[in-house]
Amino acid sequence: MILASGLSRGLCLPWVSPRFRVVILAALLFPVVLAVPVHTSEALASDVFSLRDVAVDVTAGSATLARKAALANGQRKAFRTLLERLTLRTDHGDLPALADAGIAELVSGIEVSDEKTSSVRYLAKITYRFKPDAIRELLSQEGLPFAETRSKPVLVIPVYQLAGTQLLWDDPNPWREAWVGYQHRESLIPFIVPKGDLADVADIGPVQAMAATRKRLDTIARRYGATDTLVAVATLTTDPAAGRSGLDVSVSRFGPAIQEYTNIFSFTGSRGETVDTLLNRAVEGVAIQVEENWKRDNLMQLDSRQESLIVSVPITGIKYWTDVSKRLDSIAFIRRKDVLSLTRSEVIVGLYFVGSTTQLKLALAQSDLNLSQGDTSWMLRLEF
Repeated sequence: MILASGLSRGLCLPWVSPRFRVVILAALLFPVVLAVPVHTSEALASDVFSLRDVAVDVTAGSATLARKAALANGQRKAFRTLLERLTLRTDHGDLPALADAGIAELVSGIEVSDEKTSSVRYLAKITYRFKPDAIRELLSQEGLPFAETRSKPVLVIPVYQLAGTQLLWDDPNPWREAWVGYQHRESLIPFIVPKGDLADVADIGPVQAMAATRKRLDTIARRYGATDTLVAVATLTTDPAAGRSGLDVSVSRFGPAIQEYTNIFSFTGSRGETVDTLLNRAVEGVAIQVEENWKRDNLMQLDSRQESLIVSVPITGIKYWTDVSKRLDSIAFIRRKDVLSLTRSEVIVGLYFVGSTTQLKLALAQSDLNLSQGDTSWMLRLEF
């Protein structure tokens, strides 16, 4: 077996970049190398730093003025929403407020859809894409911790307790409908609500969900492409004398992504508030707290000392390594990776990262990369 480290000594010319030397090594080691696009962390992070379909509706003296004002309004709204997405709620009062010109410098591009105009009115949905490095720098300068690791989808199992009965797949289940309405919101945690079809009914029932029967939770999660499940049990209470309802909610998260936990919530309805409105408010409150838990586990520690690991990556070919390399480039915690040796069956790579090894492992797992420590070295494997 030819070792790439030996070849690299013969190719170590000062004017040849490390990335180009890796390409040369790959060409020598593998008979066929397919052309693949270059993936950078900037490109792969763009989804987290994008705000889609921001609705704008402005009336002004002319269509031109209305459009200009709408773009600025949407830009301010998108900027604020992005900063709130990345930071903890306790820090939202300290988020920076920039002038329109300052925000514009942070925008890398926009896309306009559903555009409608009249002589004085402008309506549209606008997607704003922000520059990841510029946003990171802004938050760091402000001293605001932030998270940008997107979780794998989390499957919500919404059990509704009403008058001594437990509803899950029953129709209607207003608690489930409230989650269905929330699941399309963009955040660092994509929520999925099961369809409630016959396969779901066969997989798990309300009693099994409340008992956290792991085999059944894992079965339904896999079918929806999720690794973690969120069992959300809501119990409706009523106070006829006060003319209001209340909701007690128990939320338990199960799965390998993070340490399992249970949170308890209590929501009190306002006088005259409908049950559906109360349920929607409760879903939003629960989802926000689940997202906060995720952010806390993934906060970037940019002022911490940079750590490094030497990692062995077993591979089956250059295409496999290209896939792993692309996924590594998408991990926010990783600041640099150096290929130290490359053979037909293994790549030795140095990873330079900020934060803890636990945070790195969690972030890697969201890209289907399993980092484990063996007897003598760290191993990184792609999990399909």
